[in-house]
Amino acid sequence: MSPRQGPGLAPLSVVAVTVPFMTELSFWTHPAETAVRSSNSDEYVITVLDPPLPANTAELPPHDRERARAFAEAFPTVDAVLEELSPSPASEALYAETLSDLDLIAVGCWGNVTCISDPALATYDSGMTPVLQEVTALHARYPKALIVGSAAPDFGETHTEDVICLPGGLTLFAAGFPAYPTPWDVDGAPHALLKALDIDPADLTDEEREDLQLDEAPHVTNWGMLGGLVLDRCGRRYRPGLEWSVFRVRHTEDYTSMMEEMWMWTAY
Repeated sequence: MSPRQGPGLAPLSVVAVTVPFMTELSFWTHPAETAVRSSNSDEYVITVLDPPLPANTAELPPHDRERARAFAEAFPTVDAVLEELSPSPASEALYAETLSDLDLIAVGCWGNVTCISDPALATYDSGMTPVLQEVTALHARYPKALIVGSAAPDFGETHTEDVICLPGGLTLFAAGFPAYPTPWDVDGAPHALLKALDIDPADLTDEEREDLQLDEAPHVTNWGMLGGLVLDRCGRRYRPGLEWSVFRVRHTEDYTSMMEEMWMWTAY
């Protein structure tokens, strides 16, 4: 299961909130109600697993709202948290259809597991690698954590960026368009990463091996599924009833500019 897939995500009905076109609320250069290419919150996710890593049968404890807000306020893509909305089920996705919707991020803090979904992680244009950048920043803050990040926005063509960073710093990074054999940017070896985690490829099911295609070309390998497998084998186990916090934020000026370029470019 890909980290962006989550535990059977289903659409979430969110009451539309129209934010006035005001610079103190955002750095958008277009009105906040401007329509954009739709996306959902399972397309851009980073998950942090603090030690000790539990057995893969462990159930996660209830969500910690106070810790989630602190994590959101410190996340590098965020300039300020403007509003905390009601918590939502972690199994349901937030959908973005306007610039205002792109101001919504979700954060879940369940014991040693922290998960953030942020549209800013999907800004891959002009060689950008936001997932790698933010995973690297998180590794500096949490050097003993296992961190997995994944983004797969579809702006006419799906672009994926996947990062797996181990506590010791061993990192696997892959980014490109799955529909095309080139160009791809890959750094690290999946088998070395699995070995470091004591995950024996021989223990994978035939279906997992067939879906992962770890020995094939980069555009054939399912990097997102590999990240999901690592998380599940290392202790991320959602249970029914888990919630996460939803925040309306003002993204940094740089990230806002890149997000507007990406989503606005595909809206027309």
